[in-house]
Amino acid sequence: MTTSPSDAPCASVVVVGGRGFVGSHIVRALLAAGHRPHVLGPAMDCDLLADLAGRIDETVGSLEDQALVRTVLARVRPASVVCCAAFGAGREGLMRSGERDADRAFAVNVDGLRHLLDAAAAAGVERVVWTSSTVVYGPAGDYGAARVDEDAAKRPRTVYGLTKHLAEEAAAFAARRHGMPIAGLRLPLVLGPGLWYDGAAAGLMGLLRATPAGGTHRIAFHDQPIDLMHVRDAAAACLVALACTPPLSGAYNINGFTASVPEIIARLRVRRPDLLVTHDIAPPGALFPLVSDARFCRDTGFTPAIDLAGLIDDMASVTA
Repeated sequence: MTTSPSDAPCASVVVVGGRGFVGSHIVRALLAAGHRPHVLGPAMDCDLLADLAGRIDETVGSLEDQALVRTVLARVRPASVVCCAAFGAGREGLMRSGERDADRAFAVNVDGLRHLLDAAAAAGVERVVWTSSTVVYGPAGDYGAARVDEDAAKRPRTVYGLTKHLAEEAAAFAARRHGMPIAGLRLPLVLGPGLWYDGAAAGLMGLLRATPAGGTHRIAFHDQPIDLMHVRDAAAACLVALACTPPLSGAYNINGFTASVPEIIARLRVRRPDLLVTHDIAPPGALFPLVSDARFCRDTGFTPAIDLAGLIDDMASVTA
């Protein structure tokens, strides 16, 4: 089913998965930059774009529907495509969803992207940017103390990580086959307004949302440093990749800042001294190596705008 404010296909960018957490912020960033985005993806229980009704074009459907994807791209003929679609089962996070239903995870994350790239090439799309993940790397213990760059070996131990690893290989193949610039951005753990599903990020968001009210809060989480990124910075990185000259191709690590739960709690207490937090230190379910985003910053000039203090301030203003 296709809905749009206008019968004329005038979108400059198709955003696949544009109603998701990261995707909805990309849609907003595109609108702010003067683009007319066309959203392609399933209907969502949580409508993160409700206030944009009439300002975006949309096709409701699955990335698994090859015919639909080809029809949309052939009709709209966008200059660029952004894909941030990934399989998620209900409110479960992407990692848990992959473990629960590996077949669907492969169907969306690998085959869905593969068919999308073929359809984009057939429609004359000039470039594609898509969201990979730092879960393509293995456990932190497999690497040394230094931050890992894009030359580090990919050693995924989760189904989600494996699908992203294979999707990167499919993207590299499509770039060679079609001569089309395809850039994959490896997202770290992404936080910010609009996060609606469970998982590691949800635990941290629960802590951040407790700040304005003060009182007491309990969190069970490990105490190791992890890479984090505000969702608006993730969206901004995608737009920078779309506009980069010459066009980017390949896989890039991106990052916002690095922090541990003890650091987050200390920063929260500076803002709200009456907030009492009990931190139950739990073994990490999955701990990934810290990444270097130097290559992406060098090739694009991108600098994240929001650090830990900025994230805390932002969440306090959203929930106040």
